[in-house]
Amino acid sequence: MNSEKRIRRHLIIGIAGCLLFVIGDFLYAATGKGQTTETIGLFTMIAYLDMATWRMWASILCGFIGTLMYYMGFHQMYGLLKIHVTEPKNQIWVKLFRVAYLMGTVAWAWVHAMFMTNALTFKFIYQEYGDMQKAADIANRVLYANAPGMLIAYLFCDFGLAIVMITLIWKKVIPLKTTGARILATFCNPILSAGVIGNLFGLMPWPINQLDHGTESFGHALVLILGLILLKEMKKQGEIS
Repeated sequence: MNSEKRIRRHLIIGIAGCLLFVIGDFLYAATGKGQTTETIGLFTMIAYLDMATWRMWASILCGFIGTLMYYMGFHQMYGLLKIHVTEPKNQIWVKLFRVAYLMGTVAWAWVHAMFMTNALTFKFIYQEYGDMQKAADIANRVLYANAPGMLIAYLFCDFGLAIVMITLIWKKVIPLKTTGARILATFCNPILSAGVIGNLFGLMPWPINQLDHGTESFGHALVLILGLILLKEMKKQGEIS
């Protein structure tokens, strides 16, 4: 039998890893009061030129360590779902959950590093040659070359995970007692957390609007909080020791 304490510990480690992602997002994207958020191309922000380099490498480190912790938490939640979900018609969602978190493990390590590489390439080329447009063009070309794979990983680990979690909530696989609780839990995924909560923060004045940068990563942490709820119910039902 699985140990409740060990499972809980792994889920909490995963939540802490997602919070490291939140810190990494702030280090990568947060801007000072009055600082421009204008971009050259889709993702190359002019403000990178004024950001300290330590923020970039610290963000990469948060992503690297956070990815290891993320995997521990989500792999543990997958193990819970495998035990808890016994109806054949629902087992497809457990398999899709696995695909989503495995893609997420790739995405957090690689995609995050690629965004940092974009920022550092832009910053260093500009510092060396003093041509902002050329520096941005080169940085964007590196990022765009990686874009197809990054997009696929993002679709699975964010959109895919959101669809799976919303389905599990409304199929009552995640044991929530009321409709109101299920409505609130619907926001516990990276897409709705960023799309709704994040955009609401984005409408606020500085510095509250900077909270927008962490809401996607926080949505992954909310998924694992639902995992803790599932663990508690499975303990009551004797599914784990």
